[in-house]
Amino acid sequence: MKENFICLITGPAGAGKSSVTKALADKFERSAVIEIDTLRGMIKGGHVRPYPYTEEVELQLSLSAKNACDITNNLLEKGFNVFIDGIVGRKLLAQYSNFFKEKNFKVFLLMPSVDALLKRFDERGDNEDLRKRTQDLHKTFSEKKDELNCKIIDSSNLTLEETVEEIYKQI
Repeated sequence: MKENFICLITGPAGAGKSSVTKALADKFERSAVIEIDTLRGMIKGGHVRPYPYTEEVELQLSLSAKNACDITNNLLEKGFNVFIDGIVGRKLLAQYSNFFKEKNFKVFLLMPSVDALLKRFDERGDNEDLRKRTQDLHKTFSEKKDELNCKIIDSSNLTLEETVEEIYKQI
């Protein structure tokens, strides 16, 4: 039997992480999706937005990553492939990479152009605050992408199915 794997899908807000992650998981008989936003949402009292960045934000993001890693290990032990969906920068990626250093761990950065992202936001009618946030995230990912140990997928002109197929081939 082929070794089970962990696939982390990251990128700015609106890049298609959730859609791609769910569609990828559907291609495997035994798979699970872990949404970091869902884990972060478990915190009710004292919950903070992930921006602006503060020590409390760092603590809650790190805790969510640790919880995702623990859940992932539980799922791997039972023979599931695991897809993690979340916005991950250098510090969190290092945390995941360290935790999964002995595992089959792959990371993909969805990086559509900023124009493609904004078009998606406009079509969905997302709020202006999140629209601005995604521009900031796109800029940060663009500046730091070479420092991240991941495969970059420019999904600007790809359909959901084409993006999924591109990642599927690399898994």
